[in-house]
Amino acid sequence: MASSGGDLCLGIDIGTTSVKLSLIGQDDTQAHEQILKSSDSVMPSISAPKSGSEQNIWLLFQTIQESVNKLDALKLKRVTKIAVTGQMHGCVLWKAKSVRITEGKLTVSSNDVSPLFNWQDGRCSSDFLATLPKPKSHLRIATGHGCATLFWWSRNYPGYLEQFDYAGTVMDLFVSALCGQDEPVMSVQNAASWGYFDCESSTWNKEILSEAGFPIRFLPKVKESGSLAGSLQSFWLDLQSGTKVSVAMGDLACSVYSVLQTPTDAAMNVGTSAQLVRGMPDGFVPPMDSHTSPVEYFPYFDNRYLAVAAALNGGNALSTFVDMLMQWFSPLSTGVIPTKDEVYKKLTNLANKAETDLVVDPVFLGERHRQDDRASIFNIRPDNADLGGLFRAFCRGIIQNMASMMPREELKSGSVQRIVGCGSALNRNPVLKEELERCFELPVMYREDCDACFGAALYALRADW
Repeated sequence: MASSGGDLCLGIDIGTTSVKLSLIGQDDTQAHEQILKSSDSVMPSISAPKSGSEQNIWLLFQTIQESVNKLDALKLKRVTKIAVTGQMHGCVLWKAKSVRITEGKLTVSSNDVSPLFNWQDGRCSSDFLATLPKPKSHLRIATGHGCATLFWWSRNYPGYLEQFDYAGTVMDLFVSALCGQDEPVMSVQNAASWGYFDCESSTWNKEILSEAGFPIRFLPKVKESGSLAGSLQSFWLDLQSGTKVSVAMGDLACSVYSVLQTPTDAAMNVGTSAQLVRGMPDGFVPPMDSHTSPVEYFPYFDNRYLAVAAALNGGNALSTFVDMLMQWFSPLSTGVIPTKDEVYKKLTNLANKAETDLVVDPVFLGERHRQDDRASIFNIRPDNADLGGLFRAFCRGIIQNMASMMPREELKSGSVQRIVGCGSALNRNPVLKEELERCFELPVMYREDCDACFGAALYALRADW
């Protein structure tokens, strides 16, 4: 039984660089407690040293447990539902029972679990992707997508796959471990993000994949987004046995659910990556010929879709630029080298006072619809190469990259009257905010709480399970 004081829902967001938790109650209006903790889980890729992007599962799960332990123990005893969300597209493989609850804690048999090959993984070149079969899906397949990653392993190192029993997103592994389930379940949202999934019939393209030699035994069972996956097999930390656990949801849908208030709002989220999102009307069916469009239609909740311009390059582009500067400064400096945060703040202050006609295309990682492009700077002259102007040009480039994918005219034709701005990179950067307002010429309302964990908990709390 839950303790007195009203039932609570715990939202858990397993992100790329951090883990975030949110406790909410029946009033729905605000979080009782929130925790944000860096995961520091990035690890070097042995299989794809130059292009791989991998994370350590044990470190990710340790970060989750450390974060849960920071929450009030009495409030945790009131939790009746756990809502799980996190980074879409990525893929992890594991043996049966390799992650389980033992004496109240999650334990990981590291030799029986692969790294997380996340959404930033670039091992699938455009040439490799061109050899893959065409999906029966309105969504494209791209590097970093689960099915593309599994294709890469099956064609390059098939023996590696033979040691594992299951595959899914990192959230699917987490949910199956909490619930003590051997076989994972995956939400429609995350299945769509893997590729080769027909959203209208909610089925994998098994025949297409099988004919191409894909290991279809790794395709998880799929359930409706936000539905019940199971319940805690035993007590976990201060959470009680029998606590209900959601099927893992996609962080995009959950972030949007936390902030979009009316159909006339669009959401601009700039965190590690960036997304510009608007809701589609009831009954909308995405066109099957949209593979070359920069706008994709991702499953939302309740059989609805989101129109999404999803950029690989967001706050990570600014982070990369700051890292580059620090690498350049290091061999030249004879004094104390400033921290990354100090450099970022200084650049922001300089850019606040600067105007520039520099043009930066900050696509360090390319984009899914132009995978082979990389970052570039245009129109450099002796009189405009100041650091403040360059940083502003990077900020402008991030916003203009989004606008090239979903232009202002498209928003207005979709009856969008306001943009809700959110995400850690946007909220901390007044220059990004200024460039957003300048580019789209629409009213912008900024939200600090565009949190996938809050949105996931909010949806689960309202769900009838």
